[in-house]
Amino acid sequence: MKNKDSYKVQIKMGDAEVNVEGAESGVVKIVEALSDVLRGSRRSGGPSGSFVTSMAVPSPLAGSGSHRGPSTNIRSFFEEKQPSSDIEAAAVAAYYNQYAAPETSRRDTIDASSLQEAFRLAKRPLPARTIYTLTNARNAGYLDSLGEGGQFRLNAVGYNLVEHGLGSSRQMEKRKRKPEKQHRKSAHEK
Repeated sequence: MKNKDSYKVQIKMGDAEVNVEGAESGVVKIVEALSDVLRGSRRSGGPSGSFVTSMAVPSPLAGSGSHRGPSTNIRSFFEEKQPSSDIEAAAVAAYYNQYAAPETSRRDTIDASSLQEAFRLAKRPLPARTIYTLTNARNAGYLDSLGEGGQFRLNAVGYNLVEHGLGSSRQMEKRKRKPEKQHRKSAHEK
């Protein structure tokens, strides 16, 4: 007998397939761990493939909500998260729309026009073609495409990027790094 609080996630990458089923907290931990592994292999030039996640029951992220109050506006949210590229900014906009926006204007998906509006409200320079920015964010593994309608949804990798990888946590990581040693120029370089 399946429990209504049971979650089932199927992850496909190339020929590999992983099925995870169980309590929400356990499934979320496993998906986060797989996301970390996949991000690590992507950086080191590991195997490439499509990262597809399908949920048989409600998304494990659905009940988690945001720790921010509804008074957070998109401009201050972008300032807090400090995305370094348009691709990261697309993930930030999708996260904001799904978790941090006022309750009445939350959406599970993002498209080119809503991304353009998010960039405008955040006072961020607009990309030449917002649909390409969304496609690139999907290719980077932060969003999932929802068919041919130009709709995208934030996935677990994008959620973790925005929640744990951007903003104050990124600043703390930069402070921990040791500064690089300066190299002396040789006589012939001067």
